Amino acid sequence: MSAFAKCTVKGSGAAAWLESLFANKIPLYIGQIGLVHMLSLNGGVRAEFTIYKTGSQSYYLVSAGAFENHDHDYLFKLKPTNGSVDIQRVTSQYGVLVVAGSRSRAVLQQLTHTDLSNSNFKWLTGKNINVGYATAEALRINFIGELGWELHHPIEMQNYIFDQVMAAGARFDIKPFGIHAMDSMRLEKSYRLIPREMSIEYSAFESGLSRFIRLDKTDDFIGKQALLAWRKRGFYNAFVTLAVHGVTDADARGSEAIYKDGELVGRATSGGYGFRIAQSLALGLVKPEWATIGTELEIEILSVLYRATVLEESPYDPDNSKLRG
Repeated sequence: MSAFAKCTVKGSGAAAWLESLFANKIPLYIGQIGLVHMLSLNGGVRAEFTIYKTGSQSYYLVSAGAFENHDHDYLFKLKPTNGSVDIQRVTSQYGVLVVAGSRSRAVLQQLTHTDLSNSNFKWLTGKNINVGYATAEALRINFIGELGWELHHPIEMQNYIFDQVMAAGARFDIKPFGIHAMDSMRLEKSYRLIPREMSIEYSAFESGLSRFIRLDKTDDFIGKQALLAWRKRGFYNAFVTLAVHGVTDADARGSEAIYKDGELVGRATSGGYGFRIAQSLALGLVKPEWATIGTELEIEILSVLYRATVLEESPYDPDNSKLRG
């Protein structure tokens, strides 16, 4: 995942400035990780960042690699002009390898002196660790819903760290996995993507981000008032996870029409096959009255209508026991 966009934000005004940008609260203590969203002026979602607190006024921000220019452009344009905040792009300086799965702790523990036990290294925290002779910022997060770590390391050490991980994992039959496997697994967790499930077209609430929107923050954040006004007007969409039935040779990919009794009620934003739960899946947005768990809908894939059922969010490991384990 080296293509992630990465930057550092430091300075006496860093914390206050970041709080004003994002709808969620930023991490409070050093080593904590949070997921935050920058809203558009209309209350939609402009960008999503993972934010890792590395010092008292020092933060490491990670966002989608494909949107680096977009995301960093907004950060630089909004940066205070009084010199209290410094931003540095570090995308090309750091590589990222994801080590994930039920044996990921056993693999990594062979390579580091840091205690990786759950009591010492909790979910949504990070630590600087050694990986053999190299060092990395190990962030206990991932986009697939399994126990695991992202290893953010100096790019010149990437081949060395990869070789060390593969050698340590050989006795566990370790295998590399790529973006298509990751996409399949994130669907099973109902994880959203920019600009599919999240965009300026939909409000942050329509995208199902309520738990990441902290309206109780002391100061306003960008888009807060517009979001409140949008909520008062009422929403036209609601986020859903769908099980798609009867598919034999093609899954949804995104932009497929969703129907209820012949009426167009929404569209898919992503789709694919979930191998861990053996189910064709689609994520999408539909009219709120059809977003109730168990609602029967239809989705059109390559001109064929298939039955689809609204599922509870995160059909794989809904209580996150694997992530927390």
